[in-house]
Amino acid sequence: MRIKKCFVFLALILLSMVINAEETPLVNILLYETDLRDAINEISIQTGINIICDQTVGGIVTANIIDMPLEEALNMILVSGGYTYRKINNYYLVGLADPKNITFSELSVLEVVELNNILVKDVFSLLPPFLSAYVKGDADKNILTINAAPKDIIRIKEFISKIDQPRKQVEIRILITEVDKKSIEESGINFLEFNPEKNPMERFAFDGVRNSLEIETDLYGRLLSRLKLLEEEHKASIEADPRILLSDGGKARLFIGEEQVLLIENKEGNSTRTEEIKVGIGLEVSARIIGKDKVYLELAPVLSHFIDEARPDLLVKESSLASSIYVEDGQTVCLAGMTLNNDSEYVRKVPVLGNIPLIRWLFRNENKEENSKELLVFVTPFIK
Repeated sequence: MRIKKCFVFLALILLSMVINAEETPLVNILLYETDLRDAINEISIQTGINIICDQTVGGIVTANIIDMPLEEALNMILVSGGYTYRKINNYYLVGLADPKNITFSELSVLEVVELNNILVKDVFSLLPPFLSAYVKGDADKNILTINAAPKDIIRIKEFISKIDQPRKQVEIRILITEVDKKSIEESGINFLEFNPEKNPMERFAFDGVRNSLEIETDLYGRLLSRLKLLEEEHKASIEADPRILLSDGGKARLFIGEEQVLLIENKEGNSTRTEEIKVGIGLEVSARIIGKDKVYLELAPVLSHFIDEARPDLLVKESSLASSIYVEDGQTVCLAGMTLNNDSEYVRKVPVLGNIPLIRWLFRNENKEENSKELLVFVTPFIK
């Protein structure tokens, strides 16, 4: 029985020794304009733990340290000089965590971080410059390698975890239409039959002559219905009605038209080259969510067409408009002001007599038609 008690007592003593050995030693020291290497040596002697300084360590330190754990004390006296430390087996190495330092491989650790919601370029665009030197990225695999001191590793990973969050999405409804300019001028502000007097929340203003950019409430369905009625009356044509899903901050391009290949001869006429020309309607849109229910839109529509369809190799006319605006979730933006002119001339004449000078005007009839269409682009964002 006594033997068992002795074994239990010895076990408790051994356990107490192990616990005491694992306890972090405390530092008590007063430093006044003390050489940093001397201060580190004094702490090493006091705690009984080997602390080695590399060739970069130097400077003066002043501090009053009372009952402070060893690593916390090291942080206090090293931070002003930009130094760091790393525990290697049973000793500490102190130095400058600079890739140019010969001991950097011993002071640093290497970690690989896989990004889930953002791209490598997004991290580098936001990462502070003093930390970016420790980070490299693989854009194809969307991973980062971090080689830095342990405290910098923690700081970088915390930063990445804050920005590597799932992004919200924005559904962009786009309605591109060409409307007869005469119909717009005749109807004026009510050409789409919205009545702001009956419902002050419905606001639509359109100027068929000047570029305009207006906001309205969620009238997308009624816009589409009204434009389809105008299309049946041959006063409008809906060119596109797509829906695009973008991540927050994303961009999208839309093009509706045709591509023609032109054969161009050089001045000598002994060789030719080809050139591709796109004509039609293009739109570039980007969306950024601001707060809970607002979207910052950047819109850039382009309208291009050949001046002479019979000889498309001569000249291409292009109209463009770029604008940016804050829109509430579900509101509609109207871009206008780009006009497509299609002028034509018709000549009817009596054979032979219609070509005789002086009297030919009696036997021919010349008609000139001017047809202008206004390009309207309606964009409605919905936050998902």
